[in-house]
Amino acid sequence: MSTKEQLYPYRFRLVGGLVGLVIAVLFLTIGFGPTMLLLVFTAIGFLIGKWRDGALDIEGWIQFFNRD
Repeated sequence: MSTKEQLYPYRFRLVGGLVGLVIAVLFLTIGFGPTMLLLVFTAIGFLIGKWRDGALDIEGWIQFFNRD
């Protein structure tokens, strides 16, 4: 069994841990404000890319936030 097959069940934990590590390093090196700005711009870029790919369900988001 290869290492890739052994780590496959833990892939989301590993990705989450790596993302947390990167964010922690950014907080320590450039500070809170610039890190938050970077994360906001990254999220906006992701949403624009998803919209351009045709995979963003805007009506679903509107319905979600307009629930009674």
